[in-house]
Amino acid sequence: MYALYAKQESAHDDGIWSCAWSKSENDGNEYLVTGSVDDTVRIWRWSENKLEQRHVCEGHQLGVVSVDINALGTRAVSNSLDCHIRLWDIDSGKQIRVIDAGPVDAWSVCYSPDSRFIASGTYSGKVNIMSAESGNKETSLETRGKFILSLAFSPDGKYIACGAIDGIVNIFDMTAGKILHTLEGHAMPIRGLTFSSDSQLLLTGSDDSHIKIYDVQNANLAGTLSGHGSYVLNVDFSPDNQHFVSCSSDKTVRVWDLSSRQCVHTFYEHTDQVWCGKYNQSGSKIVSVSDDRNIHIYNVPT
Repeated sequence: MYALYAKQESAHDDGIWSCAWSKSENDGNEYLVTGSVDDTVRIWRWSENKLEQRHVCEGHQLGVVSVDINALGTRAVSNSLDCHIRLWDIDSGKQIRVIDAGPVDAWSVCYSPDSRFIASGTYSGKVNIMSAESGNKETSLETRGKFILSLAFSPDGKYIACGAIDGIVNIFDMTAGKILHTLEGHAMPIRGLTFSSDSQLLLTGSDDSHIKIYDVQNANLAGTLSGHGSYVLNVDFSPDNQHFVSCSSDKTVRVWDLSSRQCVHTFYEHTDQVWCGKYNQSGSKIVSVSDDRNIHIYNVPT
C-alpha cells in the first residue's frame, strides 16, 4: 500500500523548491539532491531506509529554484535566482564549475539523457543548451514566447519540451533544432512537465489546477485530469509508465493511474505547498519536498 515511509524534518532552513533522485554508478548508492530558498543545495544519501545528509553545497546568493542529476548519478546541476548555474560533484560535494547565465538568462535546468549537455530555460523564452563539460553555450532554441518555467528532455534525447508562464508548451526536435509542436491546452503558467520513459507521452501541470497528457508524435491531447485544488507545481512519470505523481499548492501529493486516468492515492502529510515530487530509479519510492522544509519519502506498492 502507499504510505509515508520516511520523513526528514527541517531538512533546509527555508522552503524546498526542487529535488532530483538518482543512483550513482560510482558506488551504487541512491542520492537525493535538494535545492532551497535558503540558498543551499544539499546532497543526501538514501541508505538503510533513511536519508543521511552528506553535503551542504554553498555558493548561490539567492534561492535555488531548480536542480537535476546526470544519468550517471555522479554530478548535480543547480540554478538560482542569482542567475548562476553551478555544477557539483555528488561524491565530494565540491563545486566543479559555475556558469554566469546573465541577468535574466536562467531559471529551470536539466541534464540531457546522455549527460553531455545542460539545458536552461530563460526569462526571454529561449532554451539555452550548454556543454556540461566546459559550460560553454552550444546553441539557443528560440520559442518567441514568454518566461520559461519548466523544462524536460525526452529519455531518448530526441525532444526537449518547455513550459512558459503564459501556458504555452513547445516541443523541440533536437536534431533539427526547431519547434516540432506548440501546445496551447493551458491558459496559465506551466510549472512542471515530464516525458514518459518511452518518450511517447508528455505530462504538463499548470496553475489552472489541471494535468494534461499529450501524444508527443502527433501533439494530440490524450487526457485532462483534475483533482488538485490549486496550482499543479510538478509532475513525474513512474519508470514503468503505469503511474505518475503530481504535487500542488494545495499541500498534497497525488498518484495517478495512467490507463484509467484516475487518482489512486493522495498524500496529505505536508503542511505547505509541495514544489516537487520524483520517483526513484526503480520506481519503488516517491520523494516530495515542500515549503514546510520537510522531505517525505513514500512507499510505492509493487
